[in-house]
Amino acid sequence: MKKKTTSQLKKELDKYFSLYIRQKFSNKNGTVNCYTCGALKQSYKEIQCGHFVSRQYLAARFEESNCRPQCVGCNIWGKGKPLDFEEKLKKELGDDVVEYLKKKRHEITKDFPYAELIAKYKLLTKV
Repeated sequence: MKKKTTSQLKKELDKYFSLYIRQKFSNKNGTVNCYTCGALKQSYKEIQCGHFVSRQYLAARFEESNCRPQCVGCNIWGKGKPLDFEEKLKKELGDDVVEYLKKKRHEITKDFPYAELIAKYKLLTKV
């Protein structure tokens, strides 16, 4: 069996991690609200996994505390609504967590555990 590239592993982890976040924040009836604007979507399939600290920073990309469901309007067109996101995270998780996430931007990640995290989030998702 051919070994997957880092890019392939990252893409696979993105898929399962995003699915996990969107399902985790779904209501019991399957609906889900946008974290930043509150828009109600009928299914986790209609919402995206938004990041407070941008996905470009690998150290924070797969931090559960960094991610919440966002509608396309907020996540794409609103560029993630970082000020609204930060305000809500501070209320939900506290200033310390927000500061921790901001510091994660500066961490250098070597030997990222893609395979372990893929296995973890595959088990946690309902597909």
